[in-house]
Amino acid sequence: MSIIPHSFLFRHSIALPELTEIPHKRGRLLNLPESALLPNLSLEKKSDQWGKLKLAWNKEGLGIGIKVDQKQHPTTATEYFQIWIDTRDTKTIHRANRYCHLFEFHPVGKAGKQQKPVCSQLPINRAQSDAPTCDLSEIKLWSKVNSAGYELDAWLPASVLYGFDPAAYPQLGFYYAISDSELGKQFMTVGQEFPYGQDPSLWATIRLGD
Repeated sequence: MSIIPHSFLFRHSIALPELTEIPHKRGRLLNLPESALLPNLSLEKKSDQWGKLKLAWNKEGLGIGIKVDQKQHPTTATEYFQIWIDTRDTKTIHRANRYCHLFEFHPVGKAGKQQKPVCSQLPINRAQSDAPTCDLSEIKLWSKVNSAGYELDAWLPASVLYGFDPAAYPQLGFYYAISDSELGKQFMTVGQEFPYGQDPSLWATIRLGD
């Protein structure tokens, strides 16, 4: 039995669909199609993947959709997912730089009866330099909670992603981790045995413009 996770043996590169009509001005923010669904890169059983993530882009920014199901208890503010984005997709560095971003999303907030979704920008541990602090009000959010879990759409405009320039740099480094108080944690590729939260060389590549 190998002590190295199988997903660590691969360099993952995923082409994203370009959707010029997102974000929508009415109705659901993104409602991304199945063509935007990220494959299971952790090589775990499909039945163990209780979270599904979709990504799409256009020249104005990046759209992210997540669906978590299989829950038996209510969704609370303790549920969240994090995404790491490197707008230069530099695989030769092991410490984040100013092109590397970390965002955290909660489908429901801690306060208020409406329990709206929230987003925050976080510093990356041991980074050589931090990405510029963005204006979080420019990030658009939508969420829906049901008895089995939740869905959340997030639109990250180019203004909050330092260095986002699909024409000049059509590849991004990307990683995600989902945390649920009931279901546990789900990782894009490798898990907590590797420093995915601070090492951009461990992030997958997403391609824009293929």
